[in-house]
Amino acid sequence: MRDSKGSAGVSRRSVLKLGGAGVAGAVFAPHVARAATGMADTLIFKCHGTGSGNIIATAVADALQKTTSSRVRISPAANGVALVLPLKLGGADYTFAANELFFASEAAFEFGTRDWGGPQDLRMVLAPPKALALASAKDANIFYPKDLKGKRVGYVKGSPSVNVKTDAYLAFAGLTRDDVEVVWLSNSSVGSKEGLINNQIDVVTYTTNSPAMKEVELSSRGLRWVEFPPDDKEGWARLQAIMPAITPRHDTNGEAMSKENPVDIMGWKYPQVACYDSRDADEVYAFIKALDESYDIYKNAHPDIGNLHISKAGHSPADVPFHEGAVRYLEEKGVWTDEDRAWQEKRLDRLAKAKAKWNAATEAFGPWLEEKKAAGYTGSDDEAWAEFWEEYRTS
Repeated sequence: MRDSKGSAGVSRRSVLKLGGAGVAGAVFAPHVARAATGMADTLIFKCHGTGSGNIIATAVADALQKTTSSRVRISPAANGVALVLPLKLGGADYTFAANELFFASEAAFEFGTRDWGGPQDLRMVLAPPKALALASAKDANIFYPKDLKGKRVGYVKGSPSVNVKTDAYLAFAGLTRDDVEVVWLSNSSVGSKEGLINNQIDVVTYTTNSPAMKEVELSSRGLRWVEFPPDDKEGWARLQAIMPAITPRHDTNGEAMSKENPVDIMGWKYPQVACYDSRDADEVYAFIKALDESYDIYKNAHPDIGNLHISKAGHSPADVPFHEGAVRYLEEKGVWTDEDRAWQEKRLDRLAKAKAKWNAATEAFGPWLEEKKAAGYTGSDDEAWAEFWEEYRTS
């Protein structure tokens, strides 16, 4: 098993506990021999099982196999945990992921169990920008975040990525879930579309280029994107305190928008190509170099894949700090800026503080649990930790 930071002491039982059988199956012998290009002889990519992330990862893998001596294997993942855990355990090399990277680096939600061992030392290789927005039915008369008060807001069961973003959008206007009617959806893609069309919700977070949103636009309710004015600095500060990688975006390419009808929405990064900090810097340098030099081969594979070019994907912000090997290459190519350096330092400091908080919580948990048990608590220690850590990390 490949030696990587934070992976010591993780048993197969923990794999099953953390991610289920689908993740356990992804743990296998590592491939560390170097190809002539300086990359590993065999690379294993994790990505979503469907959608743009899968298409982009597959196109990149094909290009690398045409231009280098490395072999690349695609290993689809069913959920956010499965996109990260195999990297931790040494069974995969790189992941093409979304906000699970941020949550893992914060030890939040499903990444906050004691088995994970605290905030994860994940590092970015490339972070391609992508549009993100808050979709509303036209008849709900929601134009700006302040108009969300009292409206029916869609949340998705079991999807922290969607739900925390939605909390951040509310925070833009100084609102919380207490200020809206929360409607729980069972599925993000189908549930969001049907919820809007069937008048079950007024607004839900979604991407702008989507057949689902085209259906909403053509429905009797119509589609409007909630606008987040870029000059509202206080609003953006509140939003970014919750989701720091989300930034203002002026867009014309999507459903219910055009050059004649632009919208001020949001930008995030997806699919973010990432690995662990423990990965050799020279190998990561060789990897990003190969991605850059093979760009012309894969650049037309998907409408979003152009954003993977280093001129766009080699900049902050992102969900986790950039890997030193990636930074070295980006500096050599003149992509990495003073602004990126300042962001990198700030993000590394945030990660260090998250680790310190985890260590302090670990020490404080024992006495807290003893008191709780003395007061009659009969639940499991893991359940108690989940309650304790969530309150501790957000305090």
